Amino acid sequence: MATARKLEATLQFTPYFHCTSRCVRGAYLCGVNRETGEDFTHRRTWLKARLLKLATVFSIKLAAFAIMENHYHVVLKVDRASSEKWTETEVIQRWHQIFKGNALSQRFIKGEVLGADETQSLARSVNRWRLALSDISWFMRCTKEPLARQSNREDGCKGRFWEGRFHSQALLDTSALVACMAYVDLNPMRAKMGKFPESDPFTSLHQRAAVVSPEHTGVSELHSGLLYIDTHGEHEKDPVLPLSTAEYLELIDIAARQSRPGKSGKLANTARPVLERLGITKASWLDLELRFRDHFHVLVGSSASLKNACEILGQTCAWGQRHCQSFFDEPDASHS
Repeated sequence: MATARKLEATLQFTPYFHCTSRCVRGAYLCGVNRETGEDFTHRRTWLKARLLKLATVFSIKLAAFAIMENHYHVVLKVDRASSEKWTETEVIQRWHQIFKGNALSQRFIKGEVLGADETQSLARSVNRWRLALSDISWFMRCTKEPLARQSNREDGCKGRFWEGRFHSQALLDTSALVACMAYVDLNPMRAKMGKFPESDPFTSLHQRAAVVSPEHTGVSELHSGLLYIDTHGEHEKDPVLPLSTAEYLELIDIAARQSRPGKSGKLANTARPVLERLGITKASWLDLELRFRDHFHVLVGSSASLKNACEILGQTCAWGQRHCQSFFDEPDASHS
């Protein structure tokens, strides 16, 4: 399974992508069946465990995720530089965590000596697996297929569980990234699946909130498979965002509270310094978070980021360019 050509080309200028995959016919196959009342919420647990595991196997990490009743969101960071540094043995060990490999890889791991032709054949397989382990399409496939098989066995049926294609958006700069992460983390609350944004256990926000709680001490355990936001050089050389976990949680809380009547003005004033530092200077932050998917298409970022991406992709323009300019560009100094 290869990554689409445009998605592959986009990797030249951003490692971050927002991907969404839905159940067939929009059915609530991971929630409560609206007709029978049968509860399939446990499948959200399966999906969360699978996402976090794959994020430790692939050279693709999770910046954010939210698992809904009939679809799920992930914000992914592709790190191909890491996979290129893996030894042949490490690639095989990682591949064997999700697939059986082949007879040669099984013999190699057992320590058996391979012939010259066998060694070359195994090397070709390892090269394919190395590429697959940094491929978004493979990541999405390996996330969905086991859940589909497990659910079909549980339901005693056959056929598709997920729609054939997943939707993806390239996040070109920090402003687009933080807006998309907020959009993803707030999805369950917007759907009235929890009283507070951080209360839903099937979101990355829930794990980040646990990290800063007074009772928590095991940061690495809770962050298994999830990218740190800002570790001040302790874990990530390149922090995901130029703000701390606590600041990100505050930003999410402000965005969530803005939907309540009579509180938007005050909370918007409180949020302004953080948003300005991230380059999101429009007062319509709430609209951006609520309608992220509606406003933007395949490419998301400032005008400068879009122009650069279009030049590389050989496009004259990008869908949603007007919305990107409205939300992510700095205001013209002449109009201030």
